[in-house]
Amino acid sequence: MALRPTTPPLNALRAFEAAARLGSFARAAHELSVTAGAVSQQVANLEASLGMALFDRNGPKLTLRDAGRAYLPTLRRALDEIEAATLDLVTHGTGERKLVIGALHTIASAWLIPRLNRFQNEYPDIRPVIETLALNFATPDRSPELGSRLLDVGLYFGNGTWPGLKSDKILDEIQVVVAKPGYVTPDRKGDLAALISDHPRLVHTTRPKAWHDWGLAHGVAITGAPGPGFEHFFMLIEAAKAGMGLALLPRVLIEGPLAEGGLEIVCDATLQSDGAYYLITPENRLDRPEARAFRDWVLREAAMGSGALGSP
Repeated sequence: MALRPTTPPLNALRAFEAAARLGSFARAAHELSVTAGAVSQQVANLEASLGMALFDRNGPKLTLRDAGRAYLPTLRRALDEIEAATLDLVTHGTGERKLVIGALHTIASAWLIPRLNRFQNEYPDIRPVIETLALNFATPDRSPELGSRLLDVGLYFGNGTWPGLKSDKILDEIQVVVAKPGYVTPDRKGDLAALISDHPRLVHTTRPKAWHDWGLAHGVAITGAPGPGFEHFFMLIEAAKAGMGLALLPRVLIEGPLAEGGLEIVCDATLQSDGAYYLITPENRLDRPEARAFRDWVLREAAMGSGALGSP
């Protein structure tokens, strides 16, 4: 007796997923390096085995039926995991305690990496591998786009509610107004209206309303054209350090430049973001000892606050 008697053949599942994703048998056939007739036959066999139609066929155009829409997300995740597991095995082999950490670029470089030596000292047999996550603007909840990567844990920003992930809040995001030291004269630091009107406002392009939210919180009218825009916080940090203007930046991301003298806070008016930074763990990785060790360590580090960056 087959171990999984209800599981369809892998080739049929791949044919359905590709046709559903690409919207035609011909495009799926090109991707899979087979004929369109072969893809059509594989999908027909799959529908026959399931006892239901997955597509409405209107000439070359395919439209998913309710059954196809229900089946596709879980199937896609399963195929992604197979691909990720295969790549992981081929790339890294076996026999090591590897921990794959996905993180937004700036939280990785500004907060995680300066502390990572402490994790290595505490868990010398675990090898961390850092990969970049990006905010997913294609979904309403901006859920992490994990794709086919087999991540164990991640550091991410948002509301903490994402399907398939356990979230632990680690850091609030308090934004402060900063500039290159000496860029703002002392007489302007106490006058918020003059501060804003007299200097260019550098803009984070994925948070275009941040300056206006800051102004509303402190009774300051934000008028005039904005200054240069930057897609990522690490770009914004470098622009402020170069003296290009004022930047509204999360305090947690600039402890290094503040301590080293590359940036200074130019007023006391802050803005707390709606979102926060979270440690995220895919539900299928919760039982991994390496993921549990990292979670415990990150929560301890977050509770310590922002001091002692990079200490052993």
